[in-house]
Amino acid sequence: MLSKSLILITKIVCLRQNFVRGAVFLCLFCVIGVASAASYVLPGKDDVIGQVQYVRAKAGDTLPQIARRYDVGINAIKAANPGVIPKALKQGQQIIIPTRHILPRGPREGIVINIAEQRLYHYTRPEEGPPLVNTYPVSIGRDVGVSLLGSYKVVQRMRKPSWSVPASVRKYNSQLPAIVPPGPKNPLGEYAMRLSSPGLLIHGTNNPGSIGAKVNRGGVRLYPEDIAILVHRSVKDTPVRFVSETFKYGYKNGAIYFEIHKPETAGSLNLAALVNKVTALIPNQLWMTGWQRIRSVGEKASGFAEPVEQLRRKSKYPRRWMLQLATYKNYSTARTLMLKLEELDLPVVTKGCETGRCKVLAGPFTDHEYMKQQAKKIKWITRIKAFKVPYKPDHDLPPALAMLE
Repeated sequence: MLSKSLILITKIVCLRQNFVRGAVFLCLFCVIGVASAASYVLPGKDDVIGQVQYVRAKAGDTLPQIARRYDVGINAIKAANPGVIPKALKQGQQIIIPTRHILPRGPREGIVINIAEQRLYHYTRPEEGPPLVNTYPVSIGRDVGVSLLGSYKVVQRMRKPSWSVPASVRKYNSQLPAIVPPGPKNPLGEYAMRLSSPGLLIHGTNNPGSIGAKVNRGGVRLYPEDIAILVHRSVKDTPVRFVSETFKYGYKNGAIYFEIHKPETAGSLNLAALVNKVTALIPNQLWMTGWQRIRSVGEKASGFAEPVEQLRRKSKYPRRWMLQLATYKNYSTARTLMLKLEELDLPVVTKGCETGRCKVLAGPFTDHEYMKQQAKKIKWITRIKAFKVPYKPDHDLPPALAMLE
């Protein structure tokens, strides 16, 4: 009789623990209105991360709302959707989400901020699993801009920082106090990181609508939800490097990609100079149709990575796999699961959302044992059984390029 009672008590305790775990995860991931930063496995030989997404606007949606929901900057989503009126979207209108990027040139370590792109890349190496890269849209003050080019490091991480108002700012607004305390009126937001240059901060904001736009003054600002992640994933002395790359190029699965951002000054891009640069980079490696696409990509300057051409010389890649988790009718529902997985530092992608069958996948993985461990972890947290499927590298290439694989 006693043993039966003990078994019953044990079952009740286990049920309570499972309920508490479930409640914790529901509380953590119940907010759908904002997105968390994208987390990707750092490619070994390649340079391209992420996928372009296509969504349909809902009633009442605006472009700034969609930008924050998908964790992109306002100028980036405008460049990807020329002609779209930000505050007058029609229900069902298709919007391109520019979430495919080429990693900046140079060392893949610490924090790298591309001023021309208004985007931050954070490289991490977890104790278990492969190296990762997280990326966040930012805004950078015009008064600092290219003068920031160079290398720094994080010297202090702060929560609820006070803002010491510079004299140059008080000159234009004499009503401002010398110090603004933490709170909703503080433009630094909830978190900040001080860099090794006097007065230079990476911080949050009380004006999320400004993220991705050139602002008049300040350091580097992020969405509130992004700075919270960045601060907790960074440590003191993390290296920080500022670059300014209007034109980026990189490789993925034997194809070359371009990412071109429109310069701020009038005059557009010099396409002749672009062609000359490409010729020097990859002589005798393009098919004839590649030059036409180079011109098209250069003229659009969409701001996200676009495949230009499959190269003649192919590279060998190890076999890779994805974990297929679930299929949903819309992106908003799928995003709930994606947020859970991103908190686990797993790279996540969606496919087919524009057709009403939104598949959520994690990966790609090359280490089969590590992938199985992640599948078990996912099942424990989400109760979803993952299925192994082959990784298809051509899913984001145009049909003409995919045929060359």
